[in-house]
Amino acid sequence: MSPLKLKLDLHTHIFEQYQLSSPGEVTPEMVEKIIERALLAGLDGIAITEHGSKNYGYRVMEIMDTHFNGEIFVIPGREFDTGRIHYVELDIPGKDILPFRFIAHPGYPGKAADNAQGFNGIEIENAAHNWHIKRGEVEKIAEEHNLVLLSNSDAHLMKDIGKCYTEISLEDLCKVGPV
Repeated sequence: MSPLKLKLDLHTHIFEQYQLSSPGEVTPEMVEKIIERALLAGLDGIAITEHGSKNYGYRVMEIMDTHFNGEIFVIPGREFDTGRIHYVELDIPGKDILPFRFIAHPGYPGKAADNAQGFNGIEIENAAHNWHIKRGEVEKIAEEHNLVLLSNSDAHLMKDIGKCYTEISLEDLCKVGPV
């Protein structure tokens, strides 16, 4: 029997719209809006991947557990900018080994093929970016480096959550090293 696949948006920056200065400013009302938007988009979960800190995602998880009984699955993460590529690192709840790391919007700002070592996935679709390399090139990079192909919204506003999403099992997100 195949593992259950979840609909997950694994790349969001929704707290940028609120211009918060710290994760402590995240409120239950904001989390309720995340839940409403995720459910409206048919998602089972969302990764909070702010540029500045994984702590936004951990704060959302805390509020989700305290006020909303885990209504949707929340994954804390962060987007990194190396100057050559952007990548997202996710801390999968219950996974205490290595984070799941994927190349975000390949081709922007640099060549993903030159930097694909050590990643688990790569975005083949990103609702917020025009692609700088062709889909076929992304598929080739994924095949050469055994990377999971991902579709994500890269939402910077609540209304953009779920514009693209990935159907994946938690087991595939929890594998150590490239899957």
